[in-house]
Parts: sequence; structure tokens; C-alpha cells
Amino acid sequence: MNNNILIVGILLFSLLLISGCISQSQSVNKTESPSITTATSSASADKEPEFIAISAGGTHYLALRANGTVAAWCIQNQKAICTVPNNLTDVIAISAGDQYSLALKRDGTVMFWGVPDNSKQIPTIANSSEITHVIAVSAGIAHSLVLKNDGTVVAKGSTRCGARDVPEGLSHVIAISAGGLHNLALKDDGMVVAWGDECERGYLVKQGQTDVPENLVNTVAVSAGLYHSLALKRDGTVAAWGNNEFGQCNVPKNLTDVVSISAGYRHNLALKNDGTVIAWGQNDVGQCNVPANLTDVIAISAGGAQSVALKRDGTIVVWGRK
Repeated sequence: MNNNILIVGILLFSLLLISGCISQSQSVNKTESPSITTATSSASADKEPEFIAISAGGTHYLALRANGTVAAWCIQNQKAICTVPNNLTDVIAISAGDQYSLALKRDGTVMFWGVPDNSKQIPTIANSSEITHVIAVSAGIAHSLVLKNDGTVVAKGSTRCGARDVPEGLSHVIAISAGGLHNLALKDDGMVVAWGDECERGYLVKQGQTDVPENLVNTVAVSAGLYHSLALKRDGTVAAWGNNEFGQCNVPKNLTDVVSISAGYRHNLALKNDGTVIAWGQNDVGQCNVPANLTDVIAISAGGAQSVALKRDGTIVVWGRK
């Protein structure tokens, strides 16, 4: 979920927030062979890559072009989700929700499209008078967060389980991530604030995803999954808490040198400083089977049951559910 400094900050946020299967030689669940697709940009030796950022949602994924336009692909045949507004230009950050999408424009306004869950509870976020001066966006299952340039956070959409109950006085926020029905906010002092997940009955009952570890400090990025949470520390290590039904909170041993994290519904991705990707958590459709020889990655995004990686040359690689 940032003039020139703000814009650069947003691009960094989109890489870090874009705001869970042991990969390579390990696995925690029965797997299928990975389903892999590749979208190739028009990059060449003397031309910049077409795509510069990615975001995976529940059943679709987005890519931001260098020219400020957005591309979308559907994993299932849901045309409304992947129909990007014709007039959408000058975009600097994107976020894919469960069945809807958000785009942040250079002027600090936000565009919204798609068919979200409980759509009557999710207003067209761009029509809200308070949604201006935005520097980051994050789309959850049925609610959305925006980070304003004064370090405050606004929540829109579903009121279920306290997802929109931004803590009173929350300020100095530099990054945000909306999950299933909970949220994470990273403050400029490296501390993490969590809220939501206040349902009292059913499967949505509190599962620990808002119980930030007391010893969590020096955090540089956060990512909220469906019922779990991730944090990246300054030393390149990862912390996880919340629901662990599929091992999504079992951070691989010796995982270090991480520069970016992404929590999907029940699986996670971690990008290392050498451009390789590690995945862990639910792996029922191969979402954690990182393609062999996948290198030179600069951005990652974990979605519902799919994983997306952006390579330095602008190529997009997708595995898991298609």
C-alpha cells in the first residue's frame, strides 16, 4: 500500500506489499504439478520493460505498465473482474482484491472496478470525498485500505468483524496491507499495528492474525493473508502468525536475505536478494511449486491459489491455479 519521493515510495510499497508450501526441494502438502504461464513484455536491450509491478487477487491478477496503464488476467471466466476501465491511465500502484481491483493514480486519487463480495457494502472508493492525497492502496477480501500522505489510514467496504475499525489515533504509517477481515499497518518506527478479525462465531472467529508478536521490531514490510500475517524484518528474516492449518506460519528454516514478502490466502512467497523465490503453505494446486530456474525476479504476489512473479526484463510468470 509515497511529487518524486512519494512516487518512488509508492513503487517500493507496491513491490513490497503487492499491499501461503515449502518450495524447491520441500513440500508440506500433497501437490499437483505446477500450472505455469508466462506473459512476456516488449523489453529489449534499448527499451524499458513493459510491466513494472504486479498484484494477485482471489481469482485474477494485475500488472502495471510503465506507461501508467493496467493489464488484467482472470483465472476464472469472470469478465467484470478483468475489464479494466477504458479511461484508466496515469496509474502508479495497483492492488487486486478477492474479486475487485484498486488503482492509485499519480494525482492521489483511487479507481475501483470489479464485482466484490458483498458488493453493496463496498462503495466505489473513488467517489469518496475523503479518498484524496493517497500514497498507497491495499485491497482485501471485501474491504480496502488507503494510506494518505499524512500517515493516516482510511478503510472502506465491509464492516464485518471490525475490518474498517481503524484504531483511533493511528498515525505515522508508512505501509498497509488488507487481508481476509483483518489489516496490518507498519509505522515509521518499525512497529506493526493490527486490527479486525473480531467475529465471534463460525470459521471467521479470531485465529490470531491480529496478535502481533511482542518481540517484533525493526519491521520493514507487512503482508496480510486470509487468516494469517507476515512481517519482514530489517535483517532479512520473516515472522508469521495466525492460522497455521496449512503450515503458512511455518517460516522455512534458514530463510534469510529476504527483500520482499507476500501473503496469499493460505500460502506465502518470499523474494530473496539474489532474485530467487521461496514459497510455503497450502500447495493443493501447485501454488508453492516455484518453477525450476526462476531467477532475476524483482517482485512477487501471492493470490487465492496462484503465485505471480515479475522478472527484471518485464516477464510475468504465473503458477498454481489458472
